[in-house]
Amino acid sequence: MSNSIPSARAPGDTGRALVRSVALPAEKGSYSLVSEPIVLGLVAAPSWAGLALAVAAVGVFLFNRPLKVTLTDRRRGRSYARTALARRFLLIYAAVAAAGFAVALVLGGWRPFVPLVVAAPLLGLFAVYDQRPGRSWQAELAAPVAFAAIVAAIAVADGWAWTPALALWGFMVARAVPAVLFIRARLRLDKGRPAAPGEGTPAVILSHVAALLAVAALVWAAWLPWTAVLAVGILLARAAWGLSPWRGSFSAVVLGLLETGFGLLAVLLVALAY
Repeated sequence: MSNSIPSARAPGDTGRALVRSVALPAEKGSYSLVSEPIVLGLVAAPSWAGLALAVAAVGVFLFNRPLKVTLTDRRRGRSYARTALARRFLLIYAAVAAAGFAVALVLGGWRPFVPLVVAAPLLGLFAVYDQRPGRSWQAELAAPVAFAAIVAAIAVADGWAWTPALALWGFMVARAVPAVLFIRARLRLDKGRPAAPGEGTPAVILSHVAALLAVAALVWAAWLPWTAVLAVGILLARAAWGLSPWRGSFSAVVLGLLETGFGLLAVLLVALAY
């Protein structure tokens, strides 16, 4: 059983701790999963329909935690105090997501939902693998690619053409996928564990170089601002330093905060260029 699932009625649990355990994601780094594409979308293409989509995306993002708790307890064939609480949060988050999508549909029409429909299978893949014990690379890669679709939806809601809107999604994928590989490799390196196939330092650096080339192509086509190349270049330098023998020694928490900072810097470099 995954360590991210809290034990039922653990000694010393307070009501507040119980609420946090079922209502909020256990992995703190996952908050950037939804915040970065939303920030990029709302700064580059602000609209009321886009804001409604952002609210809906937050509801979908938060929905996963109580769903995981509920399904875990169901597999155990038991019902705890946290089970009933998780079901309440399921209803709350579902209502928030539904309300956000409804408002977005009224204000922006059906076109902004196309990227979300395209990304839905990846979100389903994430949901399946996230229910399994441990941290699977399938879930960690599928989730950011799927959630990044919200930036394209927000841009379309503001009246953008398909090509530049999808280019924003492409930028977020170029930011997120190498970042997942980097964090996985860095944590293994810090713990002295051998790298998994495809997750060694050369593979991580290669993924950043591929992202840089892809973003450069989008900039050359005039679908992204030139600052996108600068942003991905900074992330490449961060990966090269972070996996080198000269890297600093940081706790997992500090490493997560640093990665969030690099992500927001990259997003703002692109967003403010608009």
